[in-house]
Amino acid sequence: MRGSGAMRRGRAALRDSIAECHNYFMTQSNRPPSLTTAVIRWQRDSIRARGFVGSFRYLAEQFVECVKDSLPERRRSRFGDIDYDCDHAVDTTWARLPLSVRLREVFSERLYQPTVEEEFAEIMQHLATVDFETFTFIDLGSGKGRALLLAAMYPFARIVGVEVQPELDAVARQNIERFDEPGLQCRKIESLCADAREYQFPLANLVVYLFNPFPDYVLREVLANLAASARRAPRSIFVLYNAPFEKQEFERIPEFRQYYETSQYQLYRVEIA
Repeated sequence: MRGSGAMRRGRAALRDSIAECHNYFMTQSNRPPSLTTAVIRWQRDSIRARGFVGSFRYLAEQFVECVKDSLPERRRSRFGDIDYDCDHAVDTTWARLPLSVRLREVFSERLYQPTVEEEFAEIMQHLATVDFETFTFIDLGSGKGRALLLAAMYPFARIVGVEVQPELDAVARQNIERFDEPGLQCRKIESLCADAREYQFPLANLVVYLFNPFPDYVLREVLANLAASARRAPRSIFVLYNAPFEKQEFERIPEFRQYYETSQYQLYRVEIA
């Protein structure tokens, strides 16, 4: 009985936390309704994956992390890769993120982090035989658009970023507008504010980039959608998975065939039998 009482209190606390976040989003006049939908969707998915107690524990842990993020030392660390921004007159670092973004990160279960320029170049070397001019580059969870700008230095037919956070998407659009480098090879760049689970993949050859943007249950749905798209319209599709913490989700779907692996990233082809 004592355990059931703790469970009831945990459920009540979780409902109160969700209600508070719901009220916060609803009182922000410039916040689109989809953000509230994201909170509700997180509640559904997290309870399904963790249960009530696990979901409450996750919220408590994230509250502690949010407090730590407000400390001067943690805030200074956000400028760690500022050199890229200084060199290209853009804003792609983890710095200058408003509290509203940090709160939404709690429910996306991923912190924004830009791709390191040298790391991206290393990954792209493994696509040396690919004719980029016939491929669309897609970054799912594109944040402020750092990977989009890096991809623009290759001759892709088109570059698309998909980011669920409207503030990050707005910054990415500004970065795209002001980015004009001598070595720029693709000018067809766009950033979309959308949930990656609802994104419709274009019927073109694809290079899909993932920098650990989703928890396992979201990645599972995104990969299933990509595999379904490939089955409907077979074409060349490569997936570049940087920081592969949820790599087990690729193993669930037979269409994803790994062809290169390091501890830092993994590369896949989508092959339809």
